[in-house]
Amino acid sequence: MLKKLVLYPATFLLSHAVAAQSPGAVPLDSLRARANRALEGKRYAEAGALLQQQAAAEPYPSAKASANYNGACALALAGQPGAALQALAAAQKLGWNRADFARQDDDLASLRAAPAFAKIVGRMDKIQARQADPKNAKLVTSDIALFWRAYDLAAQDPAHQEDIYKREYFDKGSPGLQDYYSIKIQSVEQFVKNQRAKPDFYRSIRANTLRIAAMTPQIRAGFVKLKEVYPAARFPNVYFVVGRWNSGGTASSNGMLIGADQQCRTPGVALGELNLWERNNFAALDGLPGLVAHEQIHYIQKASSDPSLLRGALNEGMADFLAELTTGQNPNARLLPYGLAHEKQIWTDFTKEMAGKSWNNWIANGDQETPDKPADLGYFVGYKICQSYYQEMADKKQAVHDILNIGDCPAFLAKSRYAEKLAAR
Repeated sequence: MLKKLVLYPATFLLSHAVAAQSPGAVPLDSLRARANRALEGKRYAEAGALLQQQAAAEPYPSAKASANYNGACALALAGQPGAALQALAAAQKLGWNRADFARQDDDLASLRAAPAFAKIVGRMDKIQARQADPKNAKLVTSDIALFWRAYDLAAQDPAHQEDIYKREYFDKGSPGLQDYYSIKIQSVEQFVKNQRAKPDFYRSIRANTLRIAAMTPQIRAGFVKLKEVYPAARFPNVYFVVGRWNSGGTASSNGMLIGADQQCRTPGVALGELNLWERNNFAALDGLPGLVAHEQIHYIQKASSDPSLLRGALNEGMADFLAELTTGQNPNARLLPYGLAHEKQIWTDFTKEMAGKSWNNWIANGDQETPDKPADLGYFVGYKICQSYYQEMADKKQAVHDILNIGDCPAFLAKSRYAEKLAAR
């Protein structure tokens, strides 16, 4: 569940987190694990103290900000409003500016009447206000050039590749790259391992990744369309980075984070080193606007601590549906042929699990990919439910608003009439 690091309350985030691994950072790993256990045990005062220590130990500002925010949540739940507000203020100063989320987060409910809370969130509001205009969003591609510089240096000194990538890539990277490292890469060792496993692939995508900077007009066009159909939309920065082939995109408090190495397919790219799931999910370069739009939806969709499979499928499905609506591109269109051909059976199987907390058979289940059946069919189910809801509503702008602000997932499903219409076919 690390894909949306700051889009869940702290109690949900850390109870599902996998501790990141940084070379030589055993104490930091220990802090993360201990904070996780304290939250699972509802020992909020202990968790708050550990998260404050973690914030001091984290290597990058955004990770420090997230630890402070999570610490504020834990301390608020522990009945320590003064310490909680201090942690929240520290998070804001470090770049945590999700005012809407802070207002909605149940973990912070005990702080909302405090004047200091209003001041902190007010500072967040000022930052967020700039995001109302799609023209203010920066599309940051500097990390791609930074990667290729580190790549060349690492090729000249294979014995010290991990040190080179850490020093020349991650440590010098943008806030978006450092977020992506904390959320998805998590280990320089694993990052280098992926590089060594795909030498031909990475050599063959270099020119394509450097073309991404020229795609700004197409991506901004999607932003403008989203603003038309959802006037409340906000547009944070978009960071294009090179990862380790475990996430094509995610979101953080700093904006949208796009794995450029997974989104640059053209004829001639070497695919022999990719496994089945990787080959099937290696996206075309010209489909990048749709992928950015998908992650944009994750950034603005209503936060929820609902851990159900239904909620997960709706979160992903709405991102695909609204990306298609605003750019004409569904980032997971590859699922449609199989999904449409087996829709009733998929729905029957999904309903057996949709109220549960396990997403293992439906989302991020690339290990279940076969030549005959794609993984990630939860995306397809969520897409079809959101599509059905949109079709049911006469007021299309209201439909988009409702999709982005789902509160009661079973009620939304019922109003979509998806199951009813599918059964009637």
